[in-house]
Amino acid sequence: MKDYYKILELSTKCTEDEIRKNYRKLAMRYHPDRNPDDPAAEDKFKEVAEAYGVLTDPKKRREYNRCRTSGATYSNDGFTYSQEDILKDLFKDPRFQQVFTGLLREFQRSGFRYSSQFIKKSFFGGKGGIIMGGVFLFGSLAKPLIAEAAKKSLSGKPGVLKSLSAAMGSLLGGNKESTNSPPSHQEHLDITYHTPLLEEELQHGKVIQVVVYGDQGEQTLKVSIPPGSHEGQKLRLKGKGRTNSMGHGDLFLQLMKKEK
Repeated sequence: MKDYYKILELSTKCTEDEIRKNYRKLAMRYHPDRNPDDPAAEDKFKEVAEAYGVLTDPKKRREYNRCRTSGATYSNDGFTYSQEDILKDLFKDPRFQQVFTGLLREFQRSGFRYSSQFIKKSFFGGKGGIIMGGVFLFGSLAKPLIAEAAKKSLSGKPGVLKSLSAAMGSLLGGNKESTNSPPSHQEHLDITYHTPLLEEELQHGKVIQVVVYGDQGEQTLKVSIPPGSHEGQKLRLKGKGRTNSMGHGDLFLQLMKKEK
């Protein structure tokens, strides 16, 4: 029987704030992009979400605690939820949606994958419905999908597309551009990813993967971090930032030093 408290590194007396804090920490720790050489990381990434889903749901937590205390199996003492059931319920919970939106922004800042395709594959094996069906189509997950659809459907209508892009930026917490006073340059199209690297990786260089969105949808780029790099240094990927009718912005990788 899984020990959800142990998975989230918490005591049985933990509060919802503690559960939320540890989930965010562990989701960052076990993101597959942070652990490319650890095949178990993806399972752990999913498992910490499963534990969160049980321990933040009063009914599930009550049934789980009863089952855990009695030493019974899941099925014969009222706890009949599969991992898939737990995750489906979790992604329908508005409280988790709010937490996960913030987490997706952390993934993006760290240069990790965060698209709806990645989420659907990681949590639901790529099966349709739960993400694309509108249950979880919001915030930073929705933005690249809506933007791509808008580009296709409004091709040749730059004025409409620009207005829609500005509205999306306001509603989804992204670009702060205003159509009333458009900027005279394209800095609003630039994106910065905070890219954590070990000291030896900065010194000796490393090839990393970066996920970007462009005219052709999601792309994974291989980027060489040059030897002799240092914390705070910015690397520029020309034309890989946001896109609108005015052109393309740039993507900057701001190098950060991470501890082992």
